[in-house]
Amino acid sequence: MTTLYDYIGDKDKKVEEERIKEEKSYNAVLTKIKRQKHLNVNFTGFDGRLSDLIDGIRTIPNYNNLKGYVRENVLPDNPEISYAKLSIKTGIHEGVALVILYDLYNDKLEEELKDLDDEDIDLDFRYE
Repeated sequence: MTTLYDYIGDKDKKVEEERIKEEKSYNAVLTKIKRQKHLNVNFTGFDGRLSDLIDGIRTIPNYNNLKGYVRENVLPDNPEISYAKLSIKTGIHEGVALVILYDLYNDKLEEELKDLDDEDIDLDFRYE
């Protein structure tokens, strides 16, 4: 005969299995991110201070327009494009191309993490 303790124990096991599954998924995403973040950055005018480069380029008046153009017109055809190839294709400086790809990558990552959080909310409702 199944008791209340058995039912609670089964539910706890399912919750723990879901937690482990989510943790593995999260770790897989982090591993993928870490692999993609390694870039060989070497171009004229770059001395290694990436934060200064990013802050300076984001102040360019048409930066958001360039970023939108790359998002809408370049990335759909070339999702894995490098900053050097993007620079050649669009005629912008390599540093600007690097920062645009960096920002677009972070935007995409934030969307994916938000989607994972939304899935977590859906899972919480199932267990109530």
